[in-house]
Amino acid sequence: MTNPSTEPGQLQRPGSVRLTHDMGRVAPRTAQHVPAVSAGTWVNLGFSDEGESSNWSISPYVNLRFSTRFLVNIGPNISRDHHDSQWFGNFDDAAAGTTHYSFAHLDQRTVSMSTRLNYTLTPNLTFEFYGQPFVSSGTYSNIREVSATPDAPKYADRFVPYAPPPTAQPRTFKYTSLRTNTVVRWEYRPGSTLFVVWTQGREDDANRNPEQSWARDYRDLFGLHPDNTFLIKLAYWLNR
Repeated sequence: MTNPSTEPGQLQRPGSVRLTHDMGRVAPRTAQHVPAVSAGTWVNLGFSDEGESSNWSISPYVNLRFSTRFLVNIGPNISRDHHDSQWFGNFDDAAAGTTHYSFAHLDQRTVSMSTRLNYTLTPNLTFEFYGQPFVSSGTYSNIREVSATPDAPKYADRFVPYAPPPTAQPRTFKYTSLRTNTVVRWEYRPGSTLFVVWTQGREDDANRNPEQSWARDYRDLFGLHPDNTFLIKLAYWLNR
């Protein structure tokens, strides 16, 4: 069973538990003109590293069908990841002639909101929109390096304490992004189609205001400079 709202980079660990709960569905009783609403929630739970690592996420969603031509899907996602064996960095020790392979405990929080809109103006002309603001922040702690017994039966014996050099990456990070995609499809004659696509992206990984609330992060996303991409694709059917 796959969660359609899982954020990029999130992996389901072995031994994890995944639960789903359907909040209910309201279906039209009579004609196709009556709106329909369906809603539900995905809940993911996972544990690993002898209980030292855990992750959970909750993804409610609502589908709104205003008519046979107009459909809207809204799905927020909130996840928390406590990863005790997250790779932190490899550091060369020239004096000792060795490399330190370091790992850390990562406490990461991710909040996103997916919105999809599909509107059929005519049987030959459709409009589709997808947008997702995304905020992820994390903190590294308890930095260690691989011990002389990385395959030890006990998880705690696989690492030893390690102090990384001052040039190591920051202990905290924050990444925010806003991705939108708009597509207009027009079948101007049977078998011949014109696509007009507008993709916009906004992102920031400067780690400003790491303690700022996710609601404020979302507002700040719209103030970032956008990267716009426009594409036009034309297909013509040659009837011989």
